[in-house]
Amino acid sequence: MNAVQRGEFIEGATVIRPAESQDSAVAAGLVFLSGPAAFEHIFGSGHGPDIRDFLKAEFAKPATMFSHRHHFVYEQDGQLIATIGGFDKPSHDATLMGNAKAIFSQYGWRGIVKGLVFELRLVKPPRKGCYYLCHIAVDPQWRGKGIAAQLIDFMTVRAQGLGYSTLSLDVAELNIGALRLYQQMGFKLVKRNKSYNSVLDNHLYMEKTL
Repeated sequence: MNAVQRGEFIEGATVIRPAESQDSAVAAGLVFLSGPAAFEHIFGSGHGPDIRDFLKAEFAKPATMFSHRHHFVYEQDGQLIATIGGFDKPSHDATLMGNAKAIFSQYGWRGIVKGLVFELRLVKPPRKGCYYLCHIAVDPQWRGKGIAAQLIDFMTVRAQGLGYSTLSLDVAELNIGALRLYQQMGFKLVKRNKSYNSVLDNHLYMEKTL
């Protein structure tokens, strides 16, 4: 098993590594930036805590899909500036009970229902044999420097080494910059999922054969 498969990449001042619980204060804010409209819709502060506080708490814990256990972070000169998450079907399914408990305890049934509808209609669970990328976010001050591409390249090599045949992700249709990047990196549109309300954008499901 090489360094990338183990979850390590170091080149000069750049480090990509598995996230740790102590990264939660910074990483939670970045995860939020990966889909602010969706997070605000599902976890509205009107019926629970601020979503950033919820993400910070869950990132530090092991049980949910927001946990550090499912994420990698990008550091430059010791500064954490980007995140990326990765799931396969078993790892995603293993978080379902933890997700439900955490969401219900903070946002009640409203949060559960909104989350289920979002997952069923816009961003669906990863399919078997596929490695799914999510929570791809770069600190606004560091954007335009190829960091997201480096993270995706890292996860591509990792997924290949672990035996996956397909890499996948979802992107909001109006996120033109991200969509252009994913297309340049070999992702192809598989399905367009139409939004079910005026708050959320249509989402594009994309795959890349490894």
